Amino acid sequence: MLLLACAHAAGSPRVPAPEFASLEREVARRINAYRTAHRLPALSYDTAVARIARAHSRDMAAQRVPLGHDGFNRRVDQLGRFLPLVATAENVAFNTYSANSTVRVAVHGWLASPHHLENIEGKYDLTGVGIARAGDGAFYFTQLFVRAGVSPRR
Repeated sequence: MLLLACAHAAGSPRVPAPEFASLEREVARRINAYRTAHRLPALSYDTAVARIARAHSRDMAAQRVPLGHDGFNRRVDQLGRFLPLVATAENVAFNTYSANSTVRVAVHGWLASPHHLENIEGKYDLTGVGIARAGDGAFYFTQLFVRAGVSPRR
């Protein structure tokens, strides 16, 4: 399993319905369970943020970009089109576990990594998760974290 983290201080395009929506929500649920257990506020799930995260996971799964944070500034720009950004961060992961255990393994890896944990514990209020699966069965994860300056504009 490989994990990467990135942070940045400071209307997304329509995509088909996510194939892995329940797994994406499970990532957010596990991250929020960790946050609340550590007396941190839960993150609100934002489907527009998730669409941006999902596009990056799909790009990694299709090998259009390498596993990592290529294009992070572009994703921040996309977020900034509909959110007044104060800070953003991103965690990505890759694993070849089954659909039944891929989320648990990815989140466990992030929680065991100081850089990923810093993003998970950060002063953010919104999140979105995107998961894609490559032709060889590997899962690619992107979780975006957002702190907005005021209530989101919709």
